[in-house]
Amino acid sequence: MPREDTITSFARIKDEVNVRLPQCIEQVLGPVKEYNPKQVEEWCNSLGSVVLEKMQELSGNFKYIVNISLMEKKGAGFHTSSSTFWDPESDAATTYRWENKALICVVQVFGIGM
Repeated sequence: MPREDTITSFARIKDEVNVRLPQCIEQVLGPVKEYNPKQVEEWCNSLGSVVLEKMQELSGNFKYIVNISLMEKKGAGFHTSSSTFWDPESDAATTYRWENKALICVVQVFGIGM
């Protein structure tokens, strides 16, 4: 259940989102000690579900898009980009990068006001 129904600007909760994202990632990927390509889909699906659940707890006044990028940590370059056309008064996005010895994970959350 959303904690406050009066939140209409994703930018207002962006800092709190950035606090919760590493918690979500640690919950799913923290125990992972080595990259396993057969588990990547499961990790991404689980992490996406956990993040969406946490976003709904913060506010149910947004449509959320969660993008998970997960790669093996081998020293290769990684670049990502997003473009948007939206209402800056209600909509916003944030990106969080997490890594351990085996993985690099980038989570993007887009909050679009309803």
